[in-house]
Amino acid sequence: MGRGVSPHSIWDALFVGACEIVMRQPTVPNVHSMTSTNALRYAFQSSADEGTRKLLLLQNCAFIPMFRDAMRGKIADIRIDDVKPLAVKESSGAVEEIFSDLSKDRMIAAEKIHYYLSNGGTPQNLMNAARRLIFLKGTDAHDYKFSCAVLEDYFKVSPAWRDQFLATSAFYLKGSGGKDNSVVQRTRAAMKL
Repeated sequence: MGRGVSPHSIWDALFVGACEIVMRQPTVPNVHSMTSTNALRYAFQSSADEGTRKLLLLQNCAFIPMFRDAMRGKIADIRIDDVKPLAVKESSGAVEEIFSDLSKDRMIAAEKIHYYLSNGGTPQNLMNAARRLIFLKGTDAHDYKFSCAVLEDYFKVSPAWRDQFLATSAFYLKGSGGKDNSVVQRTRAAMKL
């Protein structure tokens, strides 16, 4: 930063790094790479003290490699730039197709999200569908925290990375093919829906 690098560029790298961690191993511990980055970015934006802002940025720069190095077990050999746009079959039902695919093959869903956004698809339509499915299919706090972080941060990431950033969220969001959570099931049973 002392040499003129924009803090925004550094935040882009941190968000993309957090996404890649979740892509490679979509588990609860790794979701914290995204939620921590979201929280630290929020604090960075909210602070008026330049020293505090630099410390928050530096802290996140330390967290991302820490999360990456803490991964254990099966780690996919994929990178964020492996998510190439893949055309959806029908543009009128693109969002439904994407979330259906998400239940079957997360990489294909990610590639279709990237295509959808890169070809004029409305991010808000995709986000609305993602939120709806989180409420219907989410089972723990991490589902909600992750989706809130990713959907909020989409507009904070530079346009050059934005579509790929949201595309990688497919590795932890809920697809339409998953079963509804128990609260939804009980509510529907009580209302006879």
